[in-house]
Amino acid sequence: MKKRVAILVTAATLLTGTPANARDPFENGRRAFPPPVAPAPDPVAFVVPAGLYYVTDTYVGNVVATSGATTTYSTTTVHESTGTYARVIDTVDTGASSAFDGTAFNGRGALTDGRALAGMYYENFVLSASGYVPVSIVFFQDDSETRRRASASSPPPAATALPAASVATVGSTASRTVVSPAPSFKPQTTVAPVPKRTTPIAPVGPRLRAGVALAPDGATLGSAEVLRGRLVHFWPKAFADDVVVPIRSWRLLSAQPDRISAISGDIEPLAAQWIQMPHAGVRWSLRFEIFTEMAPTERLEAQISITLRSPALVD
Repeated sequence: MKKRVAILVTAATLLTGTPANARDPFENGRRAFPPPVAPAPDPVAFVVPAGLYYVTDTYVGNVVATSGATTTYSTTTVHESTGTYARVIDTVDTGASSAFDGTAFNGRGALTDGRALAGMYYENFVLSASGYVPVSIVFFQDDSETRRRASASSPPPAATALPAASVATVGSTASRTVVSPAPSFKPQTTVAPVPKRTTPIAPVGPRLRAGVALAPDGATLGSAEVLRGRLVHFWPKAFADDVVVPIRSWRLLSAQPDRISAISGDIEPLAAQWIQMPHAGVRWSLRFEIFTEMAPTERLEAQISITLRSPALVD
């Protein structure tokens, strides 16, 4: 009986008990770690295209001008900034092909014989949050051609027929008699002889001068406007009483261009190219020392002032 009562008391105690919450014995000693964070990607490199410069002159259009027998193909600009950037991507000679043919918004013209014009291709950019973005390509034409006049040849004078010769035979001896037309006599005026001077007169030599032209048959210029990055040829020329005489040699006395073909030469022109822009209002000049075949020891000087422009390339 006592044993049954003990079992009932124990069963009642278990049924009326409250369940306890589980507890981690190492809770106070552990360290909480934040959840793992994925690594951020590397930032995109800010690439500046090679040869890029800020534009200060805006493209306006192509110009074709004729002076005498020479036709010049050039490009006109207006001095203003549009907030864009540009670079030279190709320089082509007359008739040469380019990988950029057909990509320029203003096209590439041709000479009258069908050859493509010489000039330079430029690529223009705008600056965005992601870098320099190309927007268009433009062609700056720079060429010329000269029409050669056909020389009119006069027909040779007609030959004057002489009378037939008469042949007479006397015995065994033959004689040939040529009958010429009777001469026409004209009255002549008698001129009194001029006495010779006893004092020799020194001969007066031709007046020599020199200049610089932008074409082998072009006129000499005192100044010229040149586009930045464009290859320009300068032709030293010499004159004797305004008649062109051969150049014996020339030498460049100034050296502002960033790139030049040579500092001296003879019949070949000077090829020059400017990359860096000068300070505002600054004009450069090219000064040459020239010697001619006519007077090899007489030193001549020629000078041309240069204004450098920087073209814009936005359509």
